[in-house]
Amino acid sequence: MITNEIERTETIILAVVLLAGSLILDWLVRPYIKRWADARNAIVIEAIAIALGGQFTFWTLVLLINLVGDQVIAPPLIESWQPILSIASTLALAIFIVRLITNLVDSYLRHRQIGNISLINNLLRVLGALAIGGTLLVSYGVPLGPVLTVIAGSSLGLTLALREPLANFFAGVQIIVSNRVRPGDYIRLASGEEGFVTDIRWSDTYIQQLANNIIIIPNAQMITQIVTNFSRPEPELAVLVDFAVGPDADLEHTERVALEVAREILTTTTGGVATFEPLIRFNGVDPSGTRFTVVLRGQTFTDQFLLRHELIKRLRARLRDEGITPPTQVVRLYDGLAQHS
Repeated sequence: MITNEIERTETIILAVVLLAGSLILDWLVRPYIKRWADARNAIVIEAIAIALGGQFTFWTLVLLINLVGDQVIAPPLIESWQPILSIASTLALAIFIVRLITNLVDSYLRHRQIGNISLINNLLRVLGALAIGGTLLVSYGVPLGPVLTVIAGSSLGLTLALREPLANFFAGVQIIVSNRVRPGDYIRLASGEEGFVTDIRWSDTYIQQLANNIIIIPNAQMITQIVTNFSRPEPELAVLVDFAVGPDADLEHTERVALEVAREILTTTTGGVATFEPLIRFNGVDPSGTRFTVVLRGQTFTDQFLLRHELIKRLRARLRDEGITPPTQVVRLYDGLAQHS
């Protein structure tokens, strides 16, 4: 009697220790490994760490029930639980595999800075749900053959009924596979709309304008019109700013001053490419003076606005301080009417 009590106590202590160990693995060790892998771009290790969430505790419980459950719980009750445990174990394994694949894709997209693509995530969730559902059916002894036959037989009718949604869906898949655009890219459509791509969903592509409006475009239209992608092949772009000086201005002096200001802008302004050597090109002469263009380089499409702003402000002030004359105003008389240019 005393021996049985001692064995029972030891069993309970062992179960508590194993359970506590599994909880430590789930709540402390696994998150630490996830953060470690994330910091080092270890995509596979990070995906495994995420997919293992809850697995340690579950499998520890299954192990304890099978090994020492009869010492704590009545044997008939354990026998009645066996079918449920078997199905639960199969489901846990299927969930682990689905989560592993889903998180592998998600980690890859995140580390490649592609951003969140709802189409891929939702597609993986649907496939995962189908896999888990199929696992459940097999666990209950339901043959998959008739189910697949019914799905195949109804596919033609579904295709005709969902022709446009399916066209947009496959267009979305084509956009992602062809890598034409991806979340974070700044694009301009042939119809004139432009903005940042924020998401590619089942049927639509979402574009956020600089004014913070959202443009929703069917995926089928995205692949049939001309799209200018300002983020490809690299996000850097040339920033051209036009100026003019008076007809008597010293052009050598003007060029030297403009380049000095342009270099200063690129090294001190957020979004400027400090390693780029700015250019100045004179491109026209008229009675009011000489026109020229200063060429800068911005890191992204939106950086051009601040660079242009700073260059106009600083170069105008510097030209005035250097005594470089501004373009003159030409007045032409036509039949007694003055026209200014």
